[in-house]
Amino acid sequence: MLKELTKNCTNETQLENIRKGQERKFRWRDDWPEMEKEILALGNAAILLHARSREATTNLPE
Repeated sequence: MLKELTKNCTNETQLENIRKGQERKFRWRDDWPEMEKEILALGNAAILLHARSREATTNLPE
């Protein structure tokens, strides 16, 4: 579920909006801190992947 939320994440602002939305839904759960860590880790990985793919397409030989 969390991977689906963050797979198209492209920047920190978008990730923070995802985190806040999930916090509003799940902060009452005992496992919220772990969920939050996972959201941030998956989101940061998606941002890095997006940046690398954008960089790769920008540096294509002509």
